[in-house]
Amino acid sequence: MIARATLIATLMAVGCAQAAIPRHIEGMSRTTRAHAAQALDCSRKLGRDPTLLIVADMRLPSSAKRLWAIDSRTSEVVLRSEVAHGRGSDPDRSGRASVFSNTPGSLMTSVGLYAVSEAYRNNEDGSMRRRLDGLMVGFNDAARERAVVLHPASYVRSGWAGRSEGCPAVSYAVMNELNERGLDNAVLWIEGDQAGLAEAIASCSGSKVRHRFRWPWQPKLPVKPEWTTEASDALNPLFDIQAEGFCPVRTDLVWFSQEAPLFASLAGGRWPLSKWY
Repeated sequence: MIARATLIATLMAVGCAQAAIPRHIEGMSRTTRAHAAQALDCSRKLGRDPTLLIVADMRLPSSAKRLWAIDSRTSEVVLRSEVAHGRGSDPDRSGRASVFSNTPGSLMTSVGLYAVSEAYRNNEDGSMRRRLDGLMVGFNDAARERAVVLHPASYVRSGWAGRSEGCPAVSYAVMNELNERGLDNAVLWIEGDQAGLAEAIASCSGSKVRHRFRWPWQPKLPVKPEWTTEASDALNPLFDIQAEGFCPVRTDLVWFSQEAPLFASLAGGRWPLSKWY
């Protein structure tokens, strides 16, 4: 009897340790949820077991609560709110991100899996912000160079989010709550319509590709988005780097590059060197 009770307790403990994300998340599509689950599995294969998974579905309009924070230990959605997308991704000011890019100066949102990295305090408003390391080569690995960070902004509030310069900006209240919940062991998944994204995250997680349904008359996803500095303001090199949340290029990152590079890792940091194709 005791042995049976011990076995049940062990199985329950294993189940809790492997808790992931809820089967159904209000407001989140099944495909986005599947990609988020794959992102969590990918993080674990890259040597990290995040306790907090943040998901931002940039396919939804900016007026929607399209950001979720999920405790991977309890499979509980602990926060849901608005989040901004880059103004380069929304050239028509429609409130929807229609194109994504990893190119410096594009002011577009970059999709894919990010590691939430070190905290720093903004000199202008005193807020705590987080650097982001893009882990998917070709999709978001220029995040450091582009100074894409997780930060609060006055243009994000209940029921509405303005456009950023590529950062996933949230309201001050939401940023405070995220900081309180702990971002030292967190990852961010940004969903968006970009060719190859579904295949890349499935490759890393070791699971099947989850494509979004598209009608025959819907246009195919662009392999490489087009943009010009005229259509999207280039970054001002004279910007106050600390005050605006910008940061210099990190030189201690190792990017995988062998025919089909997909994932990156912090050299000597929390993310060990791994190859996923």
